[in-house]
Amino acid sequence: MTLGLGGLAAAQGTQAAPAPTEAAQKKTVAVVLTQAKVVKDAQGKEQLVAADSVKPGDVLEYTATYTNHTGKAVTGLVANLPIPEGLEYLPKTAKPGATLVKAATKDGAFAAEPLARTVNGKSEAVPYNEYRSLRWTLGQLPANGSAAVTARAKVETVVPPAPAAAAAGEPQKVARIAP
Repeated sequence: MTLGLGGLAAAQGTQAAPAPTEAAQKKTVAVVLTQAKVVKDAQGKEQLVAADSVKPGDVLEYTATYTNHTGKAVTGLVANLPIPEGLEYLPKTAKPGATLVKAATKDGAFAAEPLARTVNGKSEAVPYNEYRSLRWTLGQLPANGSAAVTARAKVETVVPPAPAAAAAGEPQKVARIAP
């Protein structure tokens, strides 16, 4: 399974924009999304390595780095980090954390972690595999400054859905090619 940054863009329903010119970059705040696999070395120390391919159970660390190319401070900075389908957010791994981060399911309603919902009149915790986005209110980003947000997620075991005809108990049609 490969979960690239294209998966991050797709999770947001956006497409990658063409690369801005150098002059345009100097007038904007740019964001770079990266992912790395978290592995432990022989001594048990965590390391981040390329996440070219992943398998169920692997832990990924996502980082969104915001860089202010405007030459003056930017206020009201809000950082978003999508969590693609097939990943389970690992609780309390969002950094910076505490009061800055809010989480949301696919409904897009952000609230403090852990999320809760009401089912049959009772409040229950939302499973972490339903978290789809994290948001930080960072405030001010100084001129030519950078800020990064990170979170970790575990690759889930994904069972592909059965084809509709097979699920309905209909026989599968097979095309035969005459010799």
